[in-house]
Amino acid sequence: MNNWPSGTSTHTALRCTVPPSALSSSLSLVSRAVSPRSTLPVLSNVLLETEAEGLRVTATNLDLTISALVAATVLEEGRVTVPARLLAEYVASLDETTCTMEVEERTQMLRITSGVQKTNLHGIDAVEFPPLPARETAPAFEVDAAALQEAITQTAVAASGDEQTPVLTGVLLHVEGSELTLVATDRHRLAVKKLEAQVLTEGVVSGTVIVPARHLGELARAINPSRPRVGVAFSDARNQVFFSLRDMEISSRLIEGNYPNYTQVIPAHSTTTVVLSKELLLKSAKTAAVLARDASNPVRLRAGKGELELLAQSAEVGDHDAPLPAKVEGEEVQVAFNARYLLDALQAIDGEDVELSLNGPLQPAVVRAQGRDDYLCVIMPVRVP
Repeated sequence: MNNWPSGTSTHTALRCTVPPSALSSSLSLVSRAVSPRSTLPVLSNVLLETEAEGLRVTATNLDLTISALVAATVLEEGRVTVPARLLAEYVASLDETTCTMEVEERTQMLRITSGVQKTNLHGIDAVEFPPLPARETAPAFEVDAAALQEAITQTAVAASGDEQTPVLTGVLLHVEGSELTLVATDRHRLAVKKLEAQVLTEGVVSGTVIVPARHLGELARAINPSRPRVGVAFSDARNQVFFSLRDMEISSRLIEGNYPNYTQVIPAHSTTTVVLSKELLLKSAKTAAVLARDASNPVRLRAGKGELELLAQSAEVGDHDAPLPAKVEGEEVQVAFNARYLLDALQAIDGEDVELSLNGPLQPAVVRAQGRDDYLCVIMPVRVP
């Protein structure tokens, strides 16, 4: 059984009691900011700090910082860092018996007591932990958390994974008054989502920043019904963005650079408009995608005479043909798309009917929910024989 060395006088630098389930939940979110390959050992650790409101848990990789406040009974304030993965796995294994955490100041050893279990974990002094980005001002605006979560899901999928073009690996956030717009593109497709924002500061709120798509994904992961609103603030230097939730704060380093003028890509008119059931089109597109597994085997759409026909063909596998009832206005047209891009767009749309705006076989198409302008996806066509 692990205990403090006998006969040694100890001074605790941190002491609190905390429910294991609450701590485990926060650690699972915060630990996603831990750097797995850092040359600094302390960046593999999570920072534990006691304060008046409870136990604050923080992790950072210097680009992304996630901090969560866990309800705890604080007996003595202090700070320490311990291995994030080890602590998360250990706490997750505990039952619901309230655990006591205390740190021996001289050795930086964290002792966790839960029922009959007593465990010591070697820590690193918190002075070694890098300075955290500081939010200088209160949030400039806030948005409904569930709406922002959906907006991130709808747009981040279109961001690029190519690190050679950093600005395209991010999501553009543009706020103008009471409207927040999220934009992402990988040059083959474009996703644009608009949602309402509540301005919290005096004066006109406007600005544009580029946030890494992966960091927004961590924000979306943290949102749940207990965190109904998200406040957004920017550093004075405009190099950090801060997302404040009820018991969490996520900060991200912004991507520098000029984002492409995405509005030029969105067609102002269309020669063919197709409206049909989203569920029907999505189901058929999933089936067609089984045969169109790569860019050389796209899904073809043929619109005309009251139907939209989906065709997919692979020399090695076979072919697929599905005529779907649709309302078609304008010219008859055949156009081909990357199957995955089409599926991503359809899955992101919220609505019963989908509207396709087409401009011939070589021009970008717009996919949106019928009668709604808050979200759209532009997909570049694939040239086929």
